[in-house]
Amino acid sequence: MSGAIFQGKWRRLRDRATAATQDAAASAIAVGLSWLLARWLAGHERPMFAVVTAVICLAPGLPNHGRQAISMLMGVFTGIAVGELSLLLPIGDSLGATSLRLTGVTFLAIVLASLWGQSAVTVIQAGVSALMVLTMGPVAAGPERLIDVLIGTAVGLFFSQVLLTPDPLKMLETGARSLLSELAQGMLLAEKAVRTGDVKQAQQAAQQLGAARVKLMALDGGISLARDSAHWTLRGWRAGPKVAELAARYDRHAARIYAQGLILGDELYHALRDEPGKAPAPIADLLHLAANNLADPDHAHPMDKGRLAEIVSVIDPKAEHWRAVATQAVALSAAGRQLLALPAEARSAARANSPK
Repeated sequence: MSGAIFQGKWRRLRDRATAATQDAAASAIAVGLSWLLARWLAGHERPMFAVVTAVICLAPGLPNHGRQAISMLMGVFTGIAVGELSLLLPIGDSLGATSLRLTGVTFLAIVLASLWGQSAVTVIQAGVSALMVLTMGPVAAGPERLIDVLIGTAVGLFFSQVLLTPDPLKMLETGARSLLSELAQGMLLAEKAVRTGDVKQAQQAAQQLGAARVKLMALDGGISLARDSAHWTLRGWRAGPKVAELAARYDRHAARIYAQGLILGDELYHALRDEPGKAPAPIADLLHLAANNLADPDHAHPMDKGRLAEIVSVIDPKAEHWRAVATQAVALSAAGRQLLALPAEARSAARANSPK
C-alpha cells in the first residue's frame, strides 16, 4: 500500500512539474531579455523591477498571462500616480504625518485600482507602487520603476501574445476528452457489472460515473479560460464571437453528457437490483462499444437508432430500467461524438468566413 501511495504522490509531483515547465522556461528567458533591454534602452544599472515584472506576467498557474500583464501595468500606473500626488500635500515629515500619509495613500491607491475591475494583481500593485514612491523616493520608485515595468510588461506580452498564445479551441477539446475518458471508465465498470450480474459492481460503476464531476469542473474551468482568452489574447481576438459561441455550446453539451452518465449509473444499479435475470445479451456489448467510443472518439463506431430499436425490442417490456440503460448508453456515445465535433465545426466555419 505504501508503494502505491508513493507512486501516486510521485505522479502528482511529476504532473505538476510537467505542467509548469513551459511557463517556467518562458519566465526564465523573459527575465534575461528584460534585463538586457532595460540596461540597453533605459540605461538602468540594476533593473530589478523589469525582471520581477516578467516573472509576475508569465509565472505558471496564471489563468491568463496577457490579462495579468495588463492588470499589473494598470495597478503600477495607479499606484505611482497616487504616490506622486500625495507628495504634493504639505503635511510635513514627522513620524505621525508620515504614518498618516502612508495609511491614506495605501487606502486611496487600492480603492482607485479596484475601479478598473481587473484581477487582484491590479490592486496589489497599486498599493505597493504607491508605498514604494513614499518609502524609496519618487525617482527610484516613480519614473524609473515605471519604465522597468513597461519593459517587463512588453516582454511578457510578447511571450504570451505572440510566442505562446493559447488556442482556446484546443483548451476546450482537451477538457472534453478528459471528461469523456473518465465516463468511459465508468462504462467499462458498468459492462463488467452486467456480465457478472453483481449489484455492488453496478454501484461502483455509478460512483465512477459520478466521479466524472471533477473532470466536468475542469472543463468548466477551461470554458472560462476560453472565454477569457477571447478578450485577452491575439488568437482569441481573431476567433472573436466564435469562441464565445463554442464555449456556450460546450457548457450545454458537457452538462448534458454528465447528467446522462449519472442517469445510466442509477438505472443500471436499479436494473440489477430490481430486475435480475432480465438483462438482454446485447446490453453488455452495447456498454462496451459505448465505452470505446468515449475513450477513443476519433475511431468511434456510431450506434444508430435502428440498432437501439433492435436491442430494446428484445428487452422484457416490464424491464424499464434495462430499457433506460440501453437508451442512455447510445445517447451518451452520440453526445460524446457531438461534443468533440464542435471544434472542427468552429474551425470549418472560420475558414468558410475568412476572406479569400
